[in-house]
Amino acid sequence: MGITYLDAVAYRTAKLRGTSFERTMILGHQNIYLHRKEVRALRKQYRAQCGVPPMSLENYEWGAFADSFLRDFLEVSSLNVLDASAYEGATTIHDMNEPVPNEWHNQFEAIIDCGSLEHIFNVPVALRNLASMLTVGGTLFITTPANNLMGHGFYQFSPELMFRVFSEDNGFATRNLTLRQGVFPSVESTRSRRLYSVADPQDVHKRVGLISKRPAMMFVEAVKIAQVDVLAKSPYQSDYITAWTPEYVAPPKMSVTQRAARRMLDALPRTVSAQLLGRREMRQFSLSNKEFYKRLPVTDLP
Repeated sequence: MGITYLDAVAYRTAKLRGTSFERTMILGHQNIYLHRKEVRALRKQYRAQCGVPPMSLENYEWGAFADSFLRDFLEVSSLNVLDASAYEGATTIHDMNEPVPNEWHNQFEAIIDCGSLEHIFNVPVALRNLASMLTVGGTLFITTPANNLMGHGFYQFSPELMFRVFSEDNGFATRNLTLRQGVFPSVESTRSRRLYSVADPQDVHKRVGLISKRPAMMFVEAVKIAQVDVLAKSPYQSDYITAWTPEYVAPPKMSVTQRAARRMLDALPRTVSAQLLGRREMRQFSLSNKEFYKRLPVTDLP
């Protein structure tokens, strides 16, 4: 994959909020994919903020390596490119399936992954590596497949996983988690994307699922707030934790109207009631479910 317009806007928004990118690590030697209107939009935004145009976009070429863009747009002074192979010119060679050396811990103020995690088989080790290499106060940015990209990598990921991993128990605070809807399997090929904030399943007390016709990418911005042993204890899904808690309060009993509707549903043939329940689930697991997903303008990032 690589850095797209929405990634660039998210990074720049974080910088304006005070995030330091001075010492940055990026997983893989990533390319940057900007459509013509997106290049113009970024130039305009940067000029309005800084008074001068970004030099790295003056002669932009589709799919170029993002190094100069990151140094220019985010003021990265030390950029470390990590990969399992040197074939694309990485500055640091390491297999993220294996723990990183202790001397790499607490070295970076920002770590960017825009399409690597799903290709790493040993995901828990990779997540520990990312967390350990980040300084306290540093920020981790992950862009990864969430839906309808089966076969792109080993995995697609759910918001539940990211919320549970980048939690206070693991020394993190999740600042921003959004879904981006594309059109084609190569999500960088489409300029217009729909952007949604995602509810934490722990807050809505439900599984936040998605069934969609188009590919969806997930973007995570998480800040390291404490130095702890990340994933020393394996996370559980929040609905299980709620059910296992002694203070768990069962959902309120159904109203008279709801009970009547339930009796009518139970009286129907099973094939009919299953269809009705299935259609209800389809609505719940869609981007139109405002309890789970809130539509955002493409430049309106938290």
